[in-house]
Amino acid sequence: MKSPQFKAGDIGVFNKKVSLIELRKVDPISIVGLYVSEALLFLGILLILLNNLNVVAPGSYFGAYNWVTVTVFSIGLVINFISIPFLYFSSLRNFVKESEFWDKETFWILPLFFFGTFFLYNSLIAPALVLLILSIMTIASIHIKFIFKARKINMENEKGLYASREQYVITLKYLSAYYVLLLALLVSFDPLYQVFFWIRLHT
Repeated sequence: MKSPQFKAGDIGVFNKKVSLIELRKVDPISIVGLYVSEALLFLGILLILLNNLNVVAPGSYFGAYNWVTVTVFSIGLVINFISIPFLYFSSLRNFVKESEFWDKETFWILPLFFFGTFFLYNSLIAPALVLLILSIMTIASIHIKFIFKARKINMENEKGLYASREQYVITLKYLSAYYVLLLALLVSFDPLYQVFFWIRLHT
């Protein structure tokens, strides 16, 4: 992926660590939204891991109906229906402001989608498949909408208010390809399930 640039001489790196000074300029809602999303992601992974290691809800596993499965399923719903759409809106807003925090937000969309989809798909709760399909359709429509929004912003700023005004569109195009690859991987192989299943068998 190309390194995003915002101003002449200022070259960013994908998921670049944002300085404390720059972070203070970012909308607190953007910061809280991103870090809450990350916390939910890691909480879901931790709960599945501890469940399969028989630390929490012993004698059961993720996918069997228990409080861990219900909790992780709920986390998946929040991630796919709230966190990811929020990051789209927030990242575009920060890009327009020329805040490098947008780069960090777009970086986390993909892992959130990967694990959020896994949390829903493998929970095996009755409405999971319908909600999963609905969430994918929602994310896809938002994704396409924001590609067009970003293109419109580029066209309206032909004189170059941004040193690399196409970077947001380029990032979304990469995300498009990654989405397809991840969905194909989850449906055909489901690597996360294989990993957690192996852990359950060997503990």
